[in-house]
Amino acid sequence: YVFLTKNSFNIDLGLTNWMEGGSFPDAQGQDYTVKPWGSWFIGLNSVNKTWIGGPLFLEWGGGISWYNWKMLDSDVMVTRNDSSVLFVQAAPEVNSIKSKLTSTYINVNLVPMLDFARGKKLIKNYEKGGVTFRNYKKQGLRIGLGGYAGYRLGNHSKFVYRAEGGSKEKDKEYGNFFMENFRYGIRAQIGYKGIDLFATYDLNNVFSSNRGPELNAVTFGITL
Repeated sequence: YVFLTKNSFNIDLGLTNWMEGGSFPDAQGQDYTVKPWGSWFIGLNSVNKTWIGGPLFLEWGGGISWYNWKMLDSDVMVTRNDSSVLFVQAAPEVNSIKSKLTSTYINVNLVPMLDFARGKKLIKNYEKGGVTFRNYKKQGLRIGLGGYAGYRLGNHSKFVYRAEGGSKEKDKEYGNFFMENFRYGIRAQIGYKGIDLFATYDLNNVFSSNRGPELNAVTFGITL
C-alpha cells in the first residue's frame, strides 16, 4: 500500500425523526410528533477516503442535506410568533392533508473507518456486443464512527389542505422558526459488500433554547 486518497460522490437516503429527553415525542402524545414513515432525509455528499494504515481509513468531505419532518397529525400546523415556534391545531372545518417542516444544511463530515477489505474491490470483466465492460463490487466489512457539523441554509413549513370545492391548497411559511444555525453530532456507518447503512444523532437541539421544544434530530438509512 501507498498513502492515497480516493474521492467519490454518494447519496444518503433515509428516515428522520427527533428525540426529546431520550425518547420519541409520541411517547407523550406531543403535537410535534412526526410521522416515522414519510419524514425523509436526503444528503448529497462528496466523500474522500484516505488510507492511514492496515484496515484504518479516514472518510472526510462535505455536502448538503435536507430534513423533512412530517407531522403525524396532519391538523398540526408549524408556525411561529415573536418569541417561539408553535405547533398549533388547524380549525376544525379545515380538511388537512399534510403538514411538515423542512430544513436545509451544508455539512462537513469526518469518520474514521475500519475497512477489513482494505479498500479492495472485486473486479469482473464481461463482454457484450463486442465491448468489454468492467464491473466493480465492494468487498468485506466496513464500520466507522465519527462526527459532523453543519450550518443551516434555510427552512420553511408547508401545510396542505383541501379547500371548499375540493381544490388542493398549499400554505408555505418561510423563516428561521427559531432553529439553531449550527448543528453537530455523531455519525455511525456500517457496510458489507455492496450495502452501506448510516445513522446520525444531533448533539445540539434543533430549536434555540426557550424558543421551542428541546429536540435532537436523528436519522438512519442507506448510502447509495
